[in-house]
Amino acid sequence: MENAELGTDILKGVSRSFYLTLRLLPSGFREPMSLGYLLARLSDTIADAGTVDVEKRRELLEQFRIMMSAPAKHLEARRFARDLPSQFQDAALPRSEWDLVLRAADCFEWLEAMDRKLSRHIRKVVGIITEGQSWDLERFEGEGIVRVSDDEELELYAYRVAGSVGEFWTEVGFACQEKFSSESRHTLLKWGSNYGKGLQLVNVLRDLPEDLERGRCYLPGEGEAVPDELRKVLPRWRTRARELLDDGFRYTATLHGVKLRTATGLPALLGVKTLDRLKVASWSDLERGVKISRKQVKWSLAEAFAMSVPGLPGSWRGRHRRTCQGAQS
Repeated sequence: MENAELGTDILKGVSRSFYLTLRLLPSGFREPMSLGYLLARLSDTIADAGTVDVEKRRELLEQFRIMMSAPAKHLEARRFARDLPSQFQDAALPRSEWDLVLRAADCFEWLEAMDRKLSRHIRKVVGIITEGQSWDLERFEGEGIVRVSDDEELELYAYRVAGSVGEFWTEVGFACQEKFSSESRHTLLKWGSNYGKGLQLVNVLRDLPEDLERGRCYLPGEGEAVPDELRKVLPRWRTRARELLDDGFRYTATLHGVKLRTATGLPALLGVKTLDRLKVASWSDLERGVKISRKQVKWSLAEAFAMSVPGLPGSWRGRHRRTCQGAQS
């Protein structure tokens, strides 16, 4: 019952959009995906608790990473989770994140009880994500706005915090379902990694003004990180994001099962629609926030379902072709 609550109420509190995707998954996939997300969200809460000293956050993230990498340290993990609320008592966390911190011990217990093959994949992906979060804390130290230096650095960051999730999705898929895909594991690992990176690039482009206020610019370059200069590079990164998301459509087209295709393809569909809005957005629009409305999410869900059901108009392969055309325009 505790695990069921973690996978519903707690999960819904920290991510309404990803919660929708997870609820669409077949039951065998839902448990490891839900726990993997909760643990990654817990490490993200540690990293982003801005009122807590940076050195303390780094220390906690490193402890968390060690807990993930060493299954034998379950006693240490229990102590870490038990003591975690006291570290954030005065951090003014949002209610949903505070609830997750309070349930950290239950998350570790759930991981300990899970099938070893699945828990190994969860530990691996959460460890990679935590490395990315630690890099983020270290990379953007200093006064003023700190800017990522080159494309390779941005794409490595995008891989760590999101591309690794596409690989995780693939490994869990093949572990849970023999006929997961008509494509090879090797190809899906590549497409899944690109898919996750594309989703992260959408986040970077959407959150650009907010990140600048926090003293960080994820778009590479040596020049001054000001709106007039950044607008010049936005088209190139929107194109790159479309290219990566296109691998999400290719990935989805190979999967077996309506629910699995719908759940897997929906984030890519929302990502491309966000890019469409970003393409026509002014800097003022970005500052106000470019988001997909609840109504659009519902329509996208219906569209994803229609493309996942054989015999209905449209297909994920057709969406792949249209995205290629959009990236070239």
